[in-house]
Amino acid sequence: MQATLKIDYDTLTTDRERGPAYYLARRKRRRQRRRGTFEARLARFREIAAHKPTSPADLVAGQLDPAYVSEFRFYEWNVLTLCVYCNERLDKRTVTRDHVIPRAAGGLSTPENLVPSCAACNRRKGSKPLWKFMLERN
Repeated sequence: MQATLKIDYDTLTTDRERGPAYYLARRKRRRQRRRGTFEARLARFREIAAHKPTSPADLVAGQLDPAYVSEFRFYEWNVLTLCVYCNERLDKRTVTRDHVIPRAAGGLSTPENLVPSCAACNRRKGSKPLWKFMLERN
């Protein structure tokens, strides 16, 4: 009885719609994501930019459309990840999240307060305020 139930509900082996071609295509999609090819996401960003005009005044006034903000954050963390302090190129293994306003000083873990940084800069900054870290760094 249990064997028949397993055969009936085991979707990986009995689903006739998912053949070898489906799993091969899924594997290719996942490998592309891991390698960092994000053409589709960048194309979406270009499409948003074509339909939603913005200006530097919007950026300064803090009235930027949320679609721009989310796409920029995705690009910042996944496509072109650079350390904000030393401009070192980072990848998934070397990127760390740094709190601009340290948690020890009341900073929150919100997207506005988190920036990508290398481990060395993150350790050197520690719980110092940004201005003090930048003065000591130079």
